[in-house]
Amino acid sequence: MRNKKGQAFGEFDLIERMTGPAGIFSKNLRTGIGDDCAVISGDASFDILLTSDLLVEKIHFDRRWFLPEQIGGKAFLSSLSDIAAMGGLPEFALVSLAVPRSVAGREAEALYRGIRDAAGQFKVTLAGGDLSGSDGRIFIDMMHVGRIEKGRAVLRSGAKPGDRIFVSGTLGDAALGLRALQSDLKIESAEPFIRRQRMPEPRITLGRALSSGRLASAMIDLSDGLSSDLGHLCKSSGVGARVRFKDLPVSKDYRRVCMKLSVDPVSNLLHGGEDYELLFTVPPCDLMGLKQARLPVPVVEIGEILTVSEGLSVEFPDGGCIELASGGYDHFRMDG
Repeated sequence: MRNKKGQAFGEFDLIERMTGPAGIFSKNLRTGIGDDCAVISGDASFDILLTSDLLVEKIHFDRRWFLPEQIGGKAFLSSLSDIAAMGGLPEFALVSLAVPRSVAGREAEALYRGIRDAAGQFKVTLAGGDLSGSDGRIFIDMMHVGRIEKGRAVLRSGAKPGDRIFVSGTLGDAALGLRALQSDLKIESAEPFIRRQRMPEPRITLGRALSSGRLASAMIDLSDGLSSDLGHLCKSSGVGARVRFKDLPVSKDYRRVCMKLSVDPVSNLLHGGEDYELLFTVPPCDLMGLKQARLPVPVVEIGEILTVSEGLSVEFPDGGCIELASGGYDHFRMDG
């Protein structure tokens, strides 16, 4: 997308332009636009977390590769990841659907069943929503409401130079799964990656452990890709960062499946989105506490927070270091 002067700008530039003049009319807003969730003051013991995600057919999913139940499940679970990124506990969800007449029967019921089953998995109460027809595509708007202990929400803005950067799980899996779905090749070893694409795993229990233990200084979920989401965290915190490529965690068959699908393993690892792992920073004084914590999923140290003047970079095993430019998903980016 370009502005009137012909200058290119992307999704997050547009968000800033749209939301910049927004007024704040309630003293109960603790954290507003710019983080994974809005944080609203509750009572003396807890804060409320609010987040909303819109999923659009042909942009976020394709019915050729997803069963209706999988579409509903992915919509619920991917948006729930925002609650995980704040360290919160999900409680309620509101679901608004717009579906064409061609799916306004059993298919729509199956889609909602996928949402309902995912909600049951995390003991989230479906508290309302809306239903409408559409002119051909499926639209799903998910709103999640969670809670967190007073003042314990882990924001994107808390990282400081010297903090270490950690990530959970493995990276690049969901993006590789999408490439496998788009390919005509039948590769048995690609099935785990396809499952990661179809059914995200929001890291609720990990987020809870990090927030309750006061271990993370900043946190974000990896929805758009490592390069983009680390960039968002660094921008919010006013810092730079360096990532060590050799330490990025990958699945056992990652490189082999990349080769079979002719996917660049480096680019996919740095820029591939939809893994919904947690990326977080830890101050040096809390590293021992993190090591001793009984976390529900593996976490790996992948880099260090630097000063903002040092920028964002990735260091390769041969000693080379290049700028880590944002290459993750952007709805309005124009290449070139």
